[in-house]
Parts: sequence; C-alpha cells; structure tokens
Amino acid sequence: MTTGRHTPRNTGPRPPRDREPGRRQTVPQVLLRVALWLAAVAATVFTIIVVYGFIQFDHAVDHPEDGFSGWQCAAESGTCGP
Repeated sequence: MTTGRHTPRNTGPRPPRDREPGRRQTVPQVLLRVALWLAAVAATVFTIIVVYGFIQFDHAVDHPEDGFSGWQCAAESGTCGP
C-alpha cells in the first residue's frame, strides 16, 4: 500500500463525536432562542424610548411657552435671561 500526502492513515470507521447528540444540540438551540428573544425585547424597548423622546422633543419645540430649557436658549438672544 502506498502512503502519500493525500492518503488517509486510518481507513477504519471513525468514533462518534458526541455520546449524547440530542442533548448537545438542544442546549445551544435553547440558548440561541433565549438570546434572540432578549435581543428582540431590548430592540423594542429601545424603539419605544426613542419614540417617546422624539414626542417630548416635538412637544417642547411646538410649545415653548411651557418654559425653555437650556438647550432651547441661544446665548445671544436673551430670551432665556432673567
């Protein structure tokens, strides 16, 4: 028999990689599912916070009579001065 670079050394059957294939595949799938659901919930909460902040910002711009905050005052305008 010739042995070269591309000839396998052992041509017999390979031993199984995992003794419990069902358990090992189930745990990562469950963790992946939980991680995806947590990411979806985090994205939803982040979106709600951003939309709420935009609504507050829009209200503050449309109704300046409710009182100006520091970011709405121009330094030279004198609208926010005492």
